[in-house]
Amino acid sequence: MTGLTFPVPDTRPSRFPTRLLLAGMFFLIFMGAGAQQAYVVPYLQRAAGFPALQAGTVIATVYFSMMIFRVLNVYLFAGWSDRRFTIVGSLTYLMFTLVMLATAFVRSYPLAMAAAAAWGVGGAMMWTGTAMQTLALADGAQRAHGSRMGALYAATEAGWMSGAILLGLVYRACDDAHLYAVYVVAAALTLLGVIVGTCLPATGPALRERPNLPALLATMARGRTLIAGLLQLTSALSFGLVLGGLGAYVQAAYGPAWVWLAVAFYPATRMLVSVVSGHLFDRLGQTAVMCGGFAAGAAALAIAAVWDSRLATIVMALGLGVLSSTVPVVASAMVGVGAEIKRRPLVYGIVFSWRDLGVVSATVAVVLIGGQADFRTAFSVFIWVFLACALLSLLLGRFGGQKM
Repeated sequence: MTGLTFPVPDTRPSRFPTRLLLAGMFFLIFMGAGAQQAYVVPYLQRAAGFPALQAGTVIATVYFSMMIFRVLNVYLFAGWSDRRFTIVGSLTYLMFTLVMLATAFVRSYPLAMAAAAAWGVGGAMMWTGTAMQTLALADGAQRAHGSRMGALYAATEAGWMSGAILLGLVYRACDDAHLYAVYVVAAALTLLGVIVGTCLPATGPALRERPNLPALLATMARGRTLIAGLLQLTSALSFGLVLGGLGAYVQAAYGPAWVWLAVAFYPATRMLVSVVSGHLFDRLGQTAVMCGGFAAGAAALAIAAVWDSRLATIVMALGLGVLSSTVPVVASAMVGVGAEIKRRPLVYGIVFSWRDLGVVSATVAVVLIGGQADFRTAFSVFIWVFLACALLSLLLGRFGGQKM
């Protein structure tokens, strides 16, 4: 597979700053292909007639594939530049929206699953290429890795929030026969993002270390890398399980008119806190910021568990947004600070494979539970999970000088 080639030359100059192009690209792609993830399951049920479990496994397959290829891509496409990783990966986002559009007419479960698996490969590729470019820019900016990664995640969340609102308006306006219009809009926005991505400047030859299996396992077992991965897993698992039930909880407790609390405050908080957590990482370090994120999540859930009110629900959405925005930004910045340039793609892949495992587990669990769980009990459980992770974050201080 290393001999594969694509017509994506790595010599295009750019008249715009790379970080601006990356932010614009991610804003548009996540406004389209990123935001449509919230509608995949109900869309496939309404437009294609898939059972709930089949529809849920489509999105779970995306993250299962991504989990595997976070690391495998480093070996399979070793000669590809970071720019090529970004552009080819972005094309799979566009491909998935087009396949979902076609699924309304073809109604093929195998086709949907194949597109999901391919998107996982490309998603892992695009995030690796983009993260490496962002960290490289930070190397030349007084090592502001947290600030640069925070800005990238903020653009992502801004796109996701805008797209969720726009696609939601289209989704609610269409009957089952015309629901494919959701993916017409999603594909158009994603295409704009891909076009912006082709304007990225050349990144030079790839610098990727490819250790043998024993050395790879040793890297995975290093204290700093392992703790960062476990915190990613817990954050993603909690995000999927709790947020997956939050809308149903709000609707049952306060009525459907208040479901927007579970939608609006969460991504808005992630957008703002991504920038703040990145700056705090550069000034306070990994331990304080990571611990603070989990503590905020635990405190927010505790308030919602003991205080039955709409205001408490808003606080819970805000706290979960703080947690979910803090962990990936800090984990990405840790790779920039703690890993040598040629090791970054591999370490980044290892750490974020844990995150994808959490998303897969949460997605399948939410589908199997089917919304029948006692959400207040679940919230209480995750209070202790978050507190345990806050304590685990303190151990990062012991490995502050360790290379990843």
